[in-house]
Amino acid sequence: MEIICPSCRAKVATADINVATDVALCRACGNTFRLSEIVGGGMFSGLLSSLAPPTGPVDLNSPPAGAWYQPAADGFTAGATTRSWMALFIVPFTCVWAGGSMFGIYGTQFIRGQFSLGPSLFGIPFLLGSMFLVSWCAMMVAGKVTVSVHNDRLAIFTGVGPFGITRVSNLSDFKTAREDWGNGSMNGNRQARVIRLEGARSMAFASMLNTQRRYFLLAALQSALSGSNRSSIFVSR
Repeated sequence: MEIICPSCRAKVATADINVATDVALCRACGNTFRLSEIVGGGMFSGLLSSLAPPTGPVDLNSPPAGAWYQPAADGFTAGATTRSWMALFIVPFTCVWAGGSMFGIYGTQFIRGQFSLGPSLFGIPFLLGSMFLVSWCAMMVAGKVTVSVHNDRLAIFTGVGPFGITRVSNLSDFKTAREDWGNGSMNGNRQARVIRLEGARSMAFASMLNTQRRYFLLAALQSALSGSNRSSIFVSR
């Protein structure tokens, strides 16, 4: 697929496209933009609307596709799936790359019934890379992010089904919630948008959510931090 910069119309090199983080860099003009924002038509016809920031208040009782909100007497539980169209590219790549490398390095040893220390040690980076790609694929196919607030207890879960990481904090530890750039880089540029909680300490999450789902969880958190009971929230960016 040929990617054209929306600012200067120059062709973007494949090496400057990071499908995983949905970011592309145009070296001709220095513009960094979301890859998904310029993909349209066919099976992607509904993609652009899901990636556009909300232009009005976010209604917590009307979550976007792939998100949910469950109010409770002492708080709420909100969540969103990390399913992404990028799985159409990443899953086949992982099957070929991980499957081929693991079979070539370890599968052949198993078939021969002989263990070779040198090739096995050489294959460790490929094994770790394969584990990362498989977990990445799982998040793109069936992952989710949930935010639970009950009284002063804040729990943020990221994972697949019951498997993942849960971070538990006091809601009162944080004063603000906003959208921000995440840590890391792609060709020297910050790479992914996240929800960042700040106060006595800082916490960032939701880098794999699309824009509409990320803003929905952000609205729920801003509502909790402000002590508001309103269902429609203007998101502070």
